[in-house]
Amino acid sequence: MKTMQEDIRLLVIAVGILLLSILFLLIVTPGVYTKTLPDENNTGALIGISLAIGFRLVLLFGYLRIIKRIRQNFNIRIGNYIVIGVLLLILGLIDTDGAFAYLHNTDVLYISILIFVSIACDITAAILTFIAASLKHKNISEIVTPDKMLLYGFVVGVGVVMMILFAFPWGIILSVAFWIYLGITTRKKQSFFSQEIEATRAEKLQKRLKGLLAIAAISLTVAIAGLVIHKIHSGNTGGEESPFFYIGVIAEYFFVMASAGGIITFLKGQQKPQ
Repeated sequence: MKTMQEDIRLLVIAVGILLLSILFLLIVTPGVYTKTLPDENNTGALIGISLAIGFRLVLLFGYLRIIKRIRQNFNIRIGNYIVIGVLLLILGLIDTDGAFAYLHNTDVLYISILIFVSIACDITAAILTFIAASLKHKNISEIVTPDKMLLYGFVVGVGVVMMILFAFPWGIILSVAFWIYLGITTRKKQSFFSQEIEATRAEKLQKRLKGLLAIAAISLTVAIAGLVIHKIHSGNTGGEESPFFYIGVIAEYFFVMASAGGIITFLKGQQKPQ
């Protein structure tokens, strides 16, 4: 019962954060329509932000439906949680284009800032949703059927591709969030994985996860060092991209890919044997 209450609590918090995201988009809507083009209204931008709000309202309805059915003691599939979380991440990634587009326009700088805040809300709500799914998964025994495995594989595959395509900043943010979540989980128990899987398989997965963590930590350190040295070098010489820049970028992708491998390994360890 305690875990179920935690599950609902996280989803309720996610709903509140998603409402904030929608509110910020509503605030910028008049400015997007009237101030983003010289001497005319921006109908295309208005349609885009209206669709962004509409999609979030659909996801909000999905959250409320899940919460209602949980309180009625229905067994909600974990795929529902994952789909909502992934869609939130995708919406946030799509909106980054508009946020960056208005970033250099001082007359509408507030629009860019509020869109970035809205994106941060989306990512936070998605992370809370994934954590709620993890809590549910640990406490409900269910057989993973082939169609569910296909859904999980598709969602994870899309998530990994999105992390790599948008490595900076969202791939890095998601990667750091995953390792932080894993660190918090480790403080509460010795193993990352379901207690129902074989000890040898759990040990193998745990070694792989620790190896990926080491790669991720080294890559992140090299990426930060490379980009900092590049910044200092460029400031002193006035030149363009130095070798340190490329080293930093390559290390950044290694960090994101190692983190993606860690996420896949972690999810494998959460699956209960059939």
